[in-house]
Amino acid sequence: MADATWQARGVVKGQAQGMALVSDTALSFLGDLDIRSGQVVGRSSDLLGACVAGRVLVLPASRGSAGAWRFLYQLKVHDTHPAALILRDLPDPSVTQGAILADVPIVVEPEAAFWTDLRNGDMLHVDGDSGCITRC
Repeated sequence: MADATWQARGVVKGQAQGMALVSDTALSFLGDLDIRSGQVVGRSSDLLGACVAGRVLVLPASRGSAGAWRFLYQLKVHDTHPAALILRDLPDPSVTQGAILADVPIVVEPEAAFWTDLRNGDMLHVDGDSGCITRC
């Protein structure tokens, strides 16, 4: 697939690269992920059984909880964290806090073409400073 660039809005600064792991369902960092393995264990997720470690996690939304930040940070401690998050909507504040602590860039509200052009497994570079997403 040809290189492509899409504009989004940066929420958490930083840069990361990884293969896209695309979900059609919201994900909760509190309960849907095993922090030691990075595996999705929540039965409500269409990613059940997939591993988020090192991947650019593409979600419609995050399902929040006041403690979600701890789980995202613990994923970092166990080196099982996603490389970056791309969301349709703003994440809940606890996920944003966890991403800041775990150095996981977040971009939101990518342009419409992103959602039609993106394929699971595409190699992406995410720039949380500029909001730019590039397929490599």
